This record gives sequence, structure tokens and C-alpha cells, in this order.
Amino acid sequence: MRAATAFGLSLLAATAVDAHQTLAVAQEEPDFEFFSLIDDNGQVSAENIAMHCEDSPRALSVETRDLVHTTPHQRAWFTGRQITNVNANPGEWTGALYKPLCPGLYSFNVDYMTSAADGATDGEVIVHLHVWHRGGRARPGELTALAVKAPGPERGVGHASVVVEMATGDEFSVFTLSPGAEKRRFERLQLTAYRVNHIADLARPFDTKVWDQERADSDAVPGAMP
Repeated sequence: MRAATAFGLSLLAATAVDAHQTLAVAQEEPDFEFFSLIDDNGQVSAENIAMHCEDSPRALSVETRDLVHTTPHQRAWFTGRQITNVNANPGEWTGALYKPLCPGLYSFNVDYMTSAADGATDGEVIVHLHVWHRGGRARPGELTALAVKAPGPERGVGHASVVVEMATGDEFSVFTLSPGAEKRRFERLQLTAYRVNHIADLARPFDTKVWDQERADSDAVPGAMP
């Protein structure tokens, strides 16, 4: 199955998994079984995705430190420690974009600490949680939640969370901004995501070519690339 092999290799090249981190519910590694479902055309039916994902937990926790943003609406890349990965394939998580294969009700939480060091702002620092649905608003999608660090302190903290239904191929991302596009420095920025439950009706057909194009379209959004 040439298409499946090519897709699998591209996913594995995207990131590494820390095999020393474990959870009781599942072994922490990519969902390699999904690759076996991809046919010679690079596709998986919605029915097969729904059956495969029924008992497949999904969880991801990542963080980055000393992140600096200077453009008006900039996507966060989590280039630091990967704390937890349960069945999240590299094709689902790019370091900045979470694009689930498995449909369901998902919980996303973002925690951050800002600093005014090295000329960064001590004013408002805002974090946006965006969700894009196929056929919905243009990328990066709907603003589902936000957090605001109030102006004044040289250091501040923020938290935002949302629970949202996601179909196969929908997208979640985190963007930051500040009034006047001032420089933002994050001493720490952490994202935790997990699937609360499975929703079979939200399973959609998978196609490697469509998937790759949609990820490229997401990276083309202004402020998406570091």
C-alpha cells in the first residue's frame, strides 16, 4: 500500500514521541494502526474511521518556553517539551495545528505566563483559541475562547479553555495578539487537549491529498508560520 506507506513516513518525520511518558489508559505512541486502514488510493472511509476511533483515546499535552511574538495575530508553535501523547499521530499534531482523525467532543486548555523582559510589553497580552470546521468560517476559524493578561504587572498569567465538537479533519490552533501589535514574551505556554468522548456521526472520509492540502492552507494563514 504505497499511499499508506508514504503518508506514514511523512507523519513520522513530523515529530518525535517521548516513550518514557505513560498513561494508564493507553500506551503513549502514535496511532500506527490507522496507517493500515489507508487504501491504495490514500483514503479511509468514514465508516472505518468511526469504528477504529470508537475505543481509541486521544490526549496531548505540550509546552514551549521563552516564546516571542511580534506580528499582529501570530500562531503559537509548541517547540518545547511534549509531556503527554496518547495516540496523537504527527499528522494530527504539527506543533501548531491539531487536526484530529478521530471525531468527538474535545477539551482544550491553554495556560501561559508572560514577561516584560527584553522590551516585551507589560500591557495586555491576549491568547485566542480558534476552531476551524470544514464548510464553516475561513481559517483560522471561529474564536471559541480567549484569555487576557491585564496591563501593568511585568509578569502575568492567563488561562483559557473550551470544549467543542470536532469532526474528522477539523482544526484547532492558538494565536496571540496585543494592542498595537506589541512584542509579547511568554515565559511558558502550555496546551492540553483530550477527547472527552467519541461521536461517530462526526466521522468523515479521509484522503491523504486533501489532508495535506488543508494543512498547507492552514500554514498559509497570515501569522501562521514562525
